[in-house]
Amino acid sequence: MRRTTMLAVFFSALLATGTAAPALAGYGALARDDATGKYGLSSDKATQTQADETAMKDCVESSCKIIFRTRPKQCGAIATSEKRGSTAWGGAVKQTRDAASLAALTDCQKRTAGQCKVRASGCNR
Repeated sequence: MRRTTMLAVFFSALLATGTAAPALAGYGALARDDATGKYGLSSDKATQTQADETAMKDCVESSCKIIFRTRPKQCGAIATSEKRGSTAWGGAVKQTRDAASLAALTDCQKRTAGQCKVRASGCNR
């Protein structure tokens, strides 16, 4: 009887812990304004709408547009030129942060003779 009670308590605790866990987040977005070069990058939001809203808010400009979206288990990155006044940039979506950062740098380098730098990156669960 005691063993049955202990098993019941164990399984009850296990179920309570499992149902109390937060839902997996997994959406992100990059918003950018071509005129100013400002951007906003979001990741790990519960819905795509939340990810889009966060990216747009962080971008600040009213003319910002969503450039790309990331899904669960994806990473996004943006790189921009280090040359003052340049609007060259590159962005990428890949499976890892390093791969997204490298692809964003490569994309940026195609648009400028100067150096580029990764400005932001984020991954979703």
